[in-house]
Amino acid sequence: MVVLKTSKLFSGMVASELEVLEHTAQVKSYKAGRNIFQEGDPGDGLYLILEGKVQITCLLGQDQRTVLSQLDAGDFFGEMALLGDSSRSATAVAREQSELIGFFHPDLLEIINFHPVMGAKVTFGLARTLSERLRYTNTQLREIWEIRGSREEPVR
Repeated sequence: MVVLKTSKLFSGMVASELEVLEHTAQVKSYKAGRNIFQEGDPGDGLYLILEGKVQITCLLGQDQRTVLSQLDAGDFFGEMALLGDSSRSATAVAREQSELIGFFHPDLLEIINFHPVMGAKVTFGLARTLSERLRYTNTQLREIWEIRGSREEPVR
Protein backbone atom coordinates (compact mmCIF):
# COMPACT_ATOMS: atom_id res chain seq x y z
CA MET A 1 0.00 0.00 0.00
CA VAL A 2 1.59 3.19 -1.20
CA VAL A 3 -0.11 5.24 1.53
CA LEU A 4 1.94 3.48 4.21
CA LYS A 5 5.20 4.56 2.51
CA THR A 6 4.10 8.18 2.33
CA SER A 7 2.67 8.44 5.85
CA LYS A 8 4.74 10.50 8.30
CA LEU A 9 3.80 7.97 10.95
CA PHE A 10 5.70 5.18 9.21
CA SER A 11 8.59 7.22 7.81
CA GLY A 12 11.96 5.55 8.15
CA MET A 13 10.58 2.06 7.70
CA VAL A 14 12.10 -0.27 5.14
CA ALA A 15 10.06 -2.26 2.61
CA SER A 16 10.04 -5.47 4.69
CA GLU A 17 8.68 -3.56 7.73
CA LEU A 18 5.97 -1.92 5.63
CA GLU A 19 5.03 -5.39 4.38
CA VAL A 20 4.56 -6.58 7.98
CA LEU A 21 2.31 -3.56 8.60
CA GLU A 22 0.27 -4.33 5.49
CA HIS A 23 -0.40 -7.86 6.74
CA THR A 24 -1.25 -6.62 10.23
CA ALA A 25 -3.57 -3.77 9.27
CA GLN A 26 -7.24 -4.19 8.44
CA VAL A 27 -8.97 -2.38 5.56
CA LYS A 28 -12.46 -1.11 6.39
CA SER A 29 -15.04 0.76 4.31
CA TYR A 30 -17.44 3.40 5.60
CA LYS A 31 -20.38 5.00 3.80
CA ALA A 32 -20.81 8.77 3.83
CA GLY A 33 -22.29 9.96 7.13
CA ARG A 34 -21.35 6.83 9.06
CA ASN A 35 -19.55 7.14 12.39
CA ILE A 36 -16.15 5.48 12.46
CA PHE A 37 -16.09 5.96 16.21
CA GLN A 38 -17.89 8.20 18.65
CA GLU A 39 -16.61 10.37 21.47
CA GLY A 40 -16.57 8.30 24.66
CA ASP A 41 -16.27 4.94 22.84
CA PRO A 42 -13.44 2.70 24.00
CA GLY A 43 -10.34 3.49 21.95
CA ASP A 44 -8.80 0.57 20.10
CA GLY A 45 -6.41 2.01 17.52
CA LEU A 46 -5.76 4.42 14.70
CA TYR A 47 -7.04 4.77 11.16
CA LEU A 48 -5.20 5.85 8.04
CA ILE A 49 -7.33 7.18 5.18
CA LEU A 50 -6.79 5.33 1.89
CA GLU A 51 -9.66 7.05 0.08
CA GLY A 52 -12.32 9.52 1.11
CA LYS A 53 -12.73 12.26 3.68
CA VAL A 54 -13.19 12.11 7.44
CA GLN A 55 -14.37 14.83 9.80
CA ILE A 56 -13.29 14.90 13.45
CA THR A 57 -15.66 16.64 15.86
CA CYS A 58 -16.17 17.01 19.58
CA LEU A 59 -19.09 17.95 21.76
CA LEU A 60 -19.04 21.31 23.54
CA GLY A 61 -21.55 21.51 26.36
CA GLN A 62 -24.76 19.52 26.01
CA ASP A 63 -25.54 19.81 22.32
CA GLN A 64 -23.01 21.90 20.42
CA ARG A 65 -20.64 19.99 18.15
CA THR A 66 -17.50 21.66 16.79
CA VAL A 67 -15.29 20.53 13.93
CA LEU A 68 -11.71 19.88 15.00
CA SER A 69 -10.37 18.82 11.60
CA GLN A 70 -11.18 17.71 8.07
CA LEU A 71 -8.96 14.86 6.88
CA ASP A 72 -8.18 13.50 3.42
CA ALA A 73 -6.42 10.49 1.90
CA GLY A 74 -3.03 9.95 3.53
CA ASP A 75 -4.06 11.50 6.86
CA PHE A 76 -4.46 9.44 10.02
CA PHE A 77 -6.39 9.84 13.25
CA GLY A 78 -7.14 8.04 16.51
CA GLU A 79 -3.47 7.57 17.37
CA MET A 80 -3.93 8.19 21.11
CA ALA A 81 -5.90 4.94 21.36
CA LEU A 82 -3.01 2.98 19.91
CA LEU A 83 -0.93 3.65 23.01
CA GLY A 84 -3.39 2.84 25.74
CA ASP A 85 -6.83 1.88 26.89
CA SER A 86 -8.65 5.18 26.94
CA SER A 87 -11.94 6.41 25.59
CA ARG A 88 -12.21 8.37 22.36
CA SER A 89 -11.83 12.12 22.86
CA ALA A 90 -13.69 12.98 19.64
CA THR A 91 -16.05 11.59 17.01
CA ALA A 92 -14.86 10.56 13.54
CA VAL A 93 -17.39 10.57 10.69
CA ALA A 94 -16.91 9.56 7.05
CA ARG A 95 -17.87 12.64 5.00
CA GLU A 96 -17.95 10.59 1.81
CA GLN A 97 -17.47 6.93 0.93
CA SER A 98 -14.14 6.16 2.64
CA GLU A 99 -11.71 3.30 2.77
CA LEU A 100 -9.52 3.21 5.87
CA ILE A 101 -6.68 1.11 7.19
CA GLY A 102 -7.17 0.15 10.84
CA PHE A 103 -4.11 -0.47 12.98
CA PHE A 104 -5.04 -1.57 16.49
CA HIS A 105 -3.47 -1.78 19.95
CA PRO A 106 -3.03 -5.60 19.92
CA ASP A 107 -1.30 -5.23 16.51
CA LEU A 108 1.22 -2.79 17.99
CA LEU A 109 1.90 -5.11 20.94
CA GLU A 110 2.47 -8.02 18.56
CA ILE A 111 4.90 -5.97 16.47
CA ILE A 112 6.78 -4.85 19.60
CA ASN A 113 7.09 -8.48 20.73
CA PHE A 114 8.10 -10.01 17.39
CA HIS A 115 9.79 -7.05 15.64
CA PRO A 116 11.18 -4.81 18.43
CA VAL A 117 13.11 -2.45 16.13
CA MET A 118 10.04 -1.94 13.99
CA GLY A 119 7.93 -1.49 17.14
CA ALA A 120 10.31 1.23 18.29
CA LYS A 121 9.97 2.99 14.91
CA VAL A 122 6.17 2.95 15.15
CA THR A 123 6.25 4.12 18.77
CA PHE A 124 8.64 6.98 17.98
CA GLY A 125 6.44 7.95 15.01
CA LEU A 126 3.46 8.07 17.35
CA ALA A 127 5.40 10.13 19.91
CA ARG A 128 6.50 12.57 17.19
CA THR A 129 2.93 12.93 15.93
CA LEU A 130 1.47 13.41 19.41
CA SER A 131 4.14 16.00 20.19
CA GLU A 132 3.35 17.97 17.01
CA ARG A 133 -0.38 17.86 17.68
CA LEU A 134 0.06 18.89 21.32
CA ARG A 135 2.25 21.80 20.25
CA TYR A 136 -0.47 22.88 17.77
CA THR A 137 -3.13 22.59 20.47
CA ASN A 138 -1.03 24.69 22.85
CA THR A 139 -0.76 27.39 20.18
CA GLN A 140 -4.52 27.36 19.69
CA LEU A 141 -5.14 27.62 23.44
CA ARG A 142 -2.71 30.52 23.70
CA GLU A 143 -4.57 32.33 20.90
CA ILE A 144 -7.91 31.76 22.65
CA TRP A 145 -6.53 33.16 25.90
CA GLU A 146 -5.16 36.20 24.04
CA ILE A 147 -8.49 36.82 22.32
CA ARG A 148 -10.29 36.63 25.65
CA GLY A 149 -7.76 39.05 27.08
CA SER A 150 -7.38 36.91 30.15
CA ARG A 151 -4.24 37.25 32.18
CA GLU A 152 -5.27 34.43 34.50
CA GLU A 153 -3.34 31.20 34.55
CA PRO A 154 -5.31 28.30 33.07
CA VAL A 155 -6.37 25.57 35.49
CA ARG A 156 -3.92 22.66 35.44
